[in-house]
Amino acid sequence: MASFLDTLFGGGAEREAADRNRALTAQYGTDAQGYLKTGYDTGVGNINSAIGAYQPLSDLASNYNKGGSMYLDALGVNGAQGNANATAAFQNAPGYQGAVTAGLDILNRRRAGQGMAASGNADIDALTFGQNLQNQQYNTWLSNLQNAGATGVQATGAVAGGQAGQYDNLANLAQKYAGDQTGVVGNQLSSNVNSSNLQAQGEASGAKNLLGAGLSLASLAAGGGGGFGGLGSALSQGASSAYGTLQGMPWQQANTGQWGSSFQGPVR
Repeated sequence: MASFLDTLFGGGAEREAADRNRALTAQYGTDAQGYLKTGYDTGVGNINSAIGAYQPLSDLASNYNKGGSMYLDALGVNGAQGNANATAAFQNAPGYQGAVTAGLDILNRRRAGQGMAASGNADIDALTFGQNLQNQQYNTWLSNLQNAGATGVQATGAVAGGQAGQYDNLANLAQKYAGDQTGVVGNQLSSNVNSSNLQAQGEASGAKNLLGAGLSLASLAAGGGGGFGGLGSALSQGASSAYGTLQGMPWQQANTGQWGSSFQGPVR
């Protein structure tokens, strides 16, 4: 704790108060930045979890998009090789060969019952059946591929839109975090400036008190002596003036006539 003389002539009390304020400001900055970091990290983790929640839908969209790619192969968009791949996939599709075999078995039994199993008409009927069945199933297969591709596009769009929104949330969180950090630093700067101003005011007041005491002594010396009584009176007046300045004008007004008050009147 600052001594009376240090407080009176050196601004010791204000300097100690300013140092305490600086320490509290530094602790505030450390705590506040820690809380902000914890909140930011928690928010980032939650948003990343939300982004990851779209992964199953993304996987499903990828599977449906394979149908869209196959549809483009069947249309010839991806060249001869793509078209050949689509044809092979159609012919190896589950149910296609089974439907052809079952249909031909029915025709063969019917012709055999009519005694026409080895006739030319039986061959024509089998050929016609196979072509019609292939056309029907191929058109249905193409339609299914197109629908699968459309579903894949929709699912992909939903994933992209949802994840984009979460990435926007990440950007907004980072922007707010930076703003909050800047705010804490600004608060610290303002508090430290106030502490420096408080210390400067105390030191300036102490210098003024010291100057007043020095002028009183110089005046005494210039007056030709006056004895130790005059010196004591001068010192007492100088100290009284300094003490009153330290206490402030409201205290002086409330203590009219007392030592340290510049207001004359009966002692209260």
